[in-house]
Amino acid sequence: MDESSTSRSRSASENPPSASSTYLPIMALPYWDDLGPFITGAVSTVSESGRDLPGLYSAITPFVLWCWQSRGIDLRDDRIFRRNLADQFIHLATPTLSSASKATHRGALWRAIAILNPQDTSVSGTTLPRSAPTIPYNDSEIAELRSWSVAQATASRRRDAGILLALGLGAGLATREILEVTVSDISVRSQEIFVSVWSSRPRTVPVFPEWATNLQPFADAARSQAWVFAPGRKSVASDQVSEFLSRARSDIDIRAVRMRATWLRRHLADGMSPIELMQISGIRTLAGLQNSLDFVPRNGHNSAKRGHTK
Repeated sequence: MDESSTSRSRSASENPPSASSTYLPIMALPYWDDLGPFITGAVSTVSESGRDLPGLYSAITPFVLWCWQSRGIDLRDDRIFRRNLADQFIHLATPTLSSASKATHRGALWRAIAILNPQDTSVSGTTLPRSAPTIPYNDSEIAELRSWSVAQATASRRRDAGILLALGLGAGLATREILEVTVSDISVRSQEIFVSVWSSRPRTVPVFPEWATNLQPFADAARSQAWVFAPGRKSVASDQVSEFLSRARSDIDIRAVRMRATWLRRHLADGMSPIELMQISGIRTLAGLQNSLDFVPRNGHNSAKRGHTK
């Protein structure tokens, strides 16, 4: 390890970030004694430029683990933080990530490289593929999701699984929006449950009745800023839903993006106007609804109301 990396790692080890801001993926935990000081030092250095700590950990930690474990690369800034390695990692080691998530991780890694190894001249020449349309869930898949939620091992996991489905399939929220919902954001109007979203796309969303029962206890509770999903959290980090799902050990494809696609398709199949759907979904352009329109059956809407795809 070179002098700058050693100094940086020692400083980070002596002054670790708070537990609420540290991201430790399950796969890296057995090696954290070896990797922790190097990764924490890298994140601390890059975060001085204003980058979000949890987001940096979620991008840098699996990348460093892959470089060190699969490629046998020394823990040195000039060896690890190279653009060609970052692109190889994205293309070879992240098969479960969507194209959008891959682009987000790649961007975070390239920004880190610009700070940690500005002399890097490596270029991979590869480009990320365009995102394929997200396929909504059909009837049988939705039934599997319901069964999965009630089959969780503990009461708290069953509650969180039901909330995840209610906010995803019932309200069409994106992953980060699900994580940001608090008890005060759940309300009742004319016997209908609504969820208020306050982040980058502020809006109020009605919840489909069959999913509203999962959220009713929060509507009846005293208003508070406690998280609705995974209430023991101290902050919001992009990996928290995926880590919850990883502990479920299920072969079912459970993704918030597919829940949102199912929710969008159902509203369109039920006859909601695109303009009204844009208002409650946070989508800003008609083009953003095009993929959902492609999945709406042309022979009537009754089957689509139940989550059926052609």
